[in-house]
Amino acid sequence: MISRQFVALATLATAVGAQQYHLSMDFSGPNFFEGFKYNESAIDSNNFGNVHFLGQDQALASNLTFVDSNGHAIIKVDNTTNGAGDPIFGRNTVYLMSNEMMSIGSLLVFDANHIPFGCSVWPALFTQGQQWPEQGEIDIVEQVNRATKNQYSLHTGVTAGTCMQADNTNQTGKPTSTPNNCTVVPEINQNTGCVVQDASDNSFGSGFNRNGGGVYAMLWDENGIAMWFWERNSAIPSRIDTNPDPTKFSTPAAFFPASGCNPSTAFGPQIITLYIDICGAFAGNDQVFQQTCGSVAPNCADLVRDPANYADAYWDINYLRVFTASNTSNSTPTVSSDPGQGPTATTAGGGGSSTSPSSGNTSDNAGGNSALSLSTSGTTMMSTLALFLGVAALGL
Repeated sequence: MISRQFVALATLATAVGAQQYHLSMDFSGPNFFEGFKYNESAIDSNNFGNVHFLGQDQALASNLTFVDSNGHAIIKVDNTTNGAGDPIFGRNTVYLMSNEMMSIGSLLVFDANHIPFGCSVWPALFTQGQQWPEQGEIDIVEQVNRATKNQYSLHTGVTAGTCMQADNTNQTGKPTSTPNNCTVVPEINQNTGCVVQDASDNSFGSGFNRNGGGVYAMLWDENGIAMWFWERNSAIPSRIDTNPDPTKFSTPAAFFPASGCNPSTAFGPQIITLYIDICGAFAGNDQVFQQTCGSVAPNCADLVRDPANYADAYWDINYLRVFTASNTSNSTPTVSSDPGQGPTATTAGGGGSSTSPSSGNTSDNAGGNSALSLSTSGTTMMSTLALFLGVAALGL
């Protein structure tokens, strides 16, 4: 009897378990920048980059942010000003933060044609809580200099306990350290995060750009945090830009299951952040810089004054969209006037740290079934339990 009851419950749970996702944020086309605020700062106090983050009016006047004739959002570093003779020269750039925040139960999808790259360049798409690191940080796109493999990572505070990436995780990427510890402890300068490197040389930098870009996705739910990358003209999931179904996604490039890090307690509501830094704690770290740029210049700071180094330092974005699961609250928190601590420098393999609309070809299966199973809503679980009790009452 018990076995048949369990089978009935499990079968129903499977049938109703797939979530429906509805569009909750849409950054695309001529209105792309309306969903962001410009985090203006004369200096980069978090990651010590050689930059000035401009306010909206100045960035627009300098043509560092605009929507082009194809409807693509362009975000650039100044590549015209010559800083010769100025020993403390900083290059103008932008730091965008979303007006609204993501909550658990969200799927972020990002389609880009070009990612900033080049020696001294440090672009990132990430999310961060208003209180850092206590409310966590999720790095979706982040690398530096001439690297070609994207890095995904989490950073969490000690109040959530020690967060680790669970061993033997089903993912296509490779952890950069074992054990892969996500917990930030500023007192002992522990801030690398738990980093997973993508397997594809087309997931970042020159390879990404030559290949026409691609699509990234990040799912944050009760099972954990998963991140994917699909190259342009590959098996990008069908309708990922309008009606995504993560159960049909391929194995993620990076997966941080709840068994190692509780996604409900380690992360608060998340601010979506896009920026381009120059040098700083990651790209300017001597060990990291020498890996791909040692033949170009003796150190990162030597490149900053020459505008010719920044011809490729720009984002070209088709869209950034957030979809929310049907069982998630429709209320979307907004960002306060004080966004809290800034982003984190992630250096894979050592090297220091700091505090800190086309989707291409599509496929329904996109390389196989997902390694993830989506959780059912509280209402669904109650309905399932009611049916289970009914089955039991019938003596099945």
